[in-house]
Amino acid sequence: MKRILKIIIPAMMIICTLLTSFPSGAASFSSLSKNPVFNHGIDVSQWNGDLDWKKLRESGVEFAYIRIGYYHTGQGYIDYKFKENLKACVENGIDFGVYVYSYVYTYSETEKCAKWVKSVLDTMGNYTKDKDTIQVAYDIEDEVQSNAVRNGKVTRTYMHNGVQKFCNKIKSYGYEPIVYSFASFFSSYLDLNKFQKKGIRIWYASWPYNPDLKQKRVMENGTYADIWQFSSSYTINGTVFDTNVCYDDFYDYSKEDSNLTIKNLKSSYSYKSSGVKPGIKVYSGSTLLKKGTDYNVFYYKNKRTGRARMKIVRYKNGKYYESKTVKFIIRPVAVKNLKATPSTNQIKLKWDKLNGAISYQIQEYDPYDGTYGLIDSIKGTSYTNYFLDEGKEYKLRVRAVTKLDDEKVYGNYATVTVKTLYKAAKLNSAASTAKGKATVKWTPKTENTKGYIVHYSKTKDFKNKKSYKIKQKTVDNTTFSGLSSKTRYYFRVKAYNYVDGKYFFSKYSSTKSVIIK
Repeated sequence: MKRILKIIIPAMMIICTLLTSFPSGAASFSSLSKNPVFNHGIDVSQWNGDLDWKKLRESGVEFAYIRIGYYHTGQGYIDYKFKENLKACVENGIDFGVYVYSYVYTYSETEKCAKWVKSVLDTMGNYTKDKDTIQVAYDIEDEVQSNAVRNGKVTRTYMHNGVQKFCNKIKSYGYEPIVYSFASFFSSYLDLNKFQKKGIRIWYASWPYNPDLKQKRVMENGTYADIWQFSSSYTINGTVFDTNVCYDDFYDYSKEDSNLTIKNLKSSYSYKSSGVKPGIKVYSGSTLLKKGTDYNVFYYKNKRTGRARMKIVRYKNGKYYESKTVKFIIRPVAVKNLKATPSTNQIKLKWDKLNGAISYQIQEYDPYDGTYGLIDSIKGTSYTNYFLDEGKEYKLRVRAVTKLDDEKVYGNYATVTVKTLYKAAKLNSAASTAKGKATVKWTPKTENTKGYIVHYSKTKDFKNKKSYKIKQKTVDNTTFSGLSSKTRYYFRVKAYNYVDGKYFFSKYSSTKSVIIK
């Protein structure tokens, strides 16, 4: 956090604002590699100058802590941009909390600080009516407090208990307390374990040179921070901000004090690259509200698979009135270009990689019970289904899987129907042993065969052929009679199978010919 002097010189404020707004060599917030499941935001004060909250939201800001001011002995000093920032933040559908910078540590003063925070929030009307959704952060990091412990004015336990009294008081007013400080202050003057046992969230400041935003930040007591302030030097639209990552939803949306009713909202939708925007209807009581006139809708995380949310911000008589946040799940789309390459005893599947997928499920249809069963779950984009029957039809389907917190979200199926290859029957011989007769012999196909069909014809191309069907798979020969003597006949054989009301045929054998006696 940025400290503030008790006596503020206007010219110095302007200079500091300019320095903050136009840094040299600061990195862009948008360039950071982030975990899309986490929420990313900023904390702001008057030192950030005039802000375009619409652009901040469009740049990926999902929440903001807004400085309410600072509190010195017996008196609070409001941040002159507080009301403006809070109103603009809310009107643009950004989740918010507030923080107060503290210069006090005695029990009475910390409780007075909490009372002053409440008095300021009370002036904000509908903007702060959802008390139990508003986090109030106590920013304790000043030398006034650390010197009090080092110089023996108070003990570390007393300092910790003073912060606890602020939190208790804030909670009694209906707000959710959270404690902010930097790593060494927590370890030297406060007790993380005690805060956590009381259910108080921790906002942890630690600014590594290359922050890893893909993993949760571990604090010195071995637990995860609730919110991690990872830098004070990233820019958004040219302005430097303190930047933060929140590992859970910013607050419990079910506690919003809203009379809005949302209809036509499904629990899940298929992914769209342009972003999922559910076609909802918004009611106040029985009155259908008009989008753009009565309310606006803001979307978050709706351009990726997983959990998304939208915030409905309602206006009444042209002024902000209430908000309601709803969640929905975005499923992965069906995998693209699913292709199957069959052989006699296996089918190889391939498909395109799908962004956001952590794995893929392959399922096979069972015609006997009419359901699909899971074959395997893999991370790659190809799979071979082995040990299949030759000459048989198979239905296979593939879907993508993504992870939502500790749950899995499944995409739509892509389905393919394919037959395994059916080896050609082997025709061994054709011979004429008597007048007008011919005997053909073949090697029986013992696998997946119901019988055979033998063709014979006077022409090599088998025009005007005649067929003879054998309904036994173990038969290996047949004799034809009534054939024309002194005439060459051509013979070929194919196996057949009959499964679930469908015929499957092997390729033809090679052709054998003989001149009939």
